[in-house]
Amino acid sequence: MSQAPKALHIVLNGVTEDSRVLKCAWSLGNAGWDVTVFGASPHHHDDFMTIGYARVDRVNLKVVVTHDFIAKSLRRLRRYKRRVEVRLKIKRSVGIPNLARAVATLKPRALAMRPDVIHAHDYTALPVAGALLAELAKIGHSARLIYDAHEYVPGVAHLNAPLVKAYTASEVKYSAQSSAILSVSEGMSDLLIPHLQISSRPDLVANDPLVEGQEVSSRNLRTDCGIDAQVPLMVYAGAVAPQRGLATAVAALRELPDVHLVVIANPANATVKDLQEKNQDLSGRLHVAPYVPNAELVSYLSTATIGLIPILHKLNHEISLITKFGEYVQARLPILVSDVRTMSAEVRLLGNGEVHLAGDVVDFVAAAKKILENPKKYSAVYTDEILRERSWELQAEHLVSIYNRIADVNPEQRAHLPFVLTKPVRERQ
Repeated sequence: MSQAPKALHIVLNGVTEDSRVLKCAWSLGNAGWDVTVFGASPHHHDDFMTIGYARVDRVNLKVVVTHDFIAKSLRRLRRYKRRVEVRLKIKRSVGIPNLARAVATLKPRALAMRPDVIHAHDYTALPVAGALLAELAKIGHSARLIYDAHEYVPGVAHLNAPLVKAYTASEVKYSAQSSAILSVSEGMSDLLIPHLQISSRPDLVANDPLVEGQEVSSRNLRTDCGIDAQVPLMVYAGAVAPQRGLATAVAALRELPDVHLVVIANPANATVKDLQEKNQDLSGRLHVAPYVPNAELVSYLSTATIGLIPILHKLNHEISLITKFGEYVQARLPILVSDVRTMSAEVRLLGNGEVHLAGDVVDFVAAAKKILENPKKYSAVYTDEILRERSWELQAEHLVSIYNRIADVNPEQRAHLPFVLTKPVRERQ
């Protein structure tokens, strides 16, 4: 039996909530690759997990701040420092955060592993991966680099101009050294070509939901809201922030007196609590439900009437076909989306929903009423072929073919393991 090719994945987050990283590692493991994911430990200790054949090590890639108050204080200090520098016209070169720490932590591991492919997840991991590629070259080992562009850097709201410049320079440098560049949507690919100064179109690997392993939910969405099957129910699932446009949907409830809205999110989220406090008159029809296990989400969503994506116009919103879109599709829900470019075009193409002007309550109400008149007309478009086209299983086939091509390998297939992430086990020091 030939030795399996090795893939080293790098991501500067805690991994467990990053479905794309987990799905990539799991699919490649089943396809015969030996996969190790290095993520950032959220603790002051290292730990590890497995997902299928892949191993996930969370190690010392970032400074761990355990208290929200301390984290907020540090952010305020950094903002104050930047304002002072601007006023005093202090010129400084901006370094990439966590780079030295991450490289120092991963260098001995990478040299011992000698991977065939290094997969950098997002712009934060790319300079780390590039540095490790150079370290491996020093010992005569040649690895292939994959840059998985999760976001378009100029559109990342929390980055200031010096950091955008620093990360962009890194992207351009290491894109030229990459054997493959992955994009999550065609709209993002359009922007990445000039941004990364590349001539070839990136490989599209959309972050569609995994169909395998979906389970019937142990909870019922309508029971959690205290309503029966006849009541129109709009659902929003996922991260909540002002730019997600939920305020538009909540305000629309006043013009949709028979309709309920449920937000599936962390009940302690500041935006969620703010919406509840400002709209107490809607408390009987505005519901908040906590997250369900990812494997149960599609089942849990399926009893709703409409899936909402009311996001506002931001650059990265325009070019994304977000995971929530695919989850609503798999749940066979009509989708009401704002007129952000990529997702509104997809809804118009499929005919699986309606589009409203972002932030416009009147237009939201009009679009919602169209769906509520005949929701089955919209859900009827979900054929088996469409559901297959918008599944991770199809995307994984493309991902594996990219890996095998750039590494020039044909790994032996393994017995299929299910998509199960084990609990973290603390590493002994």
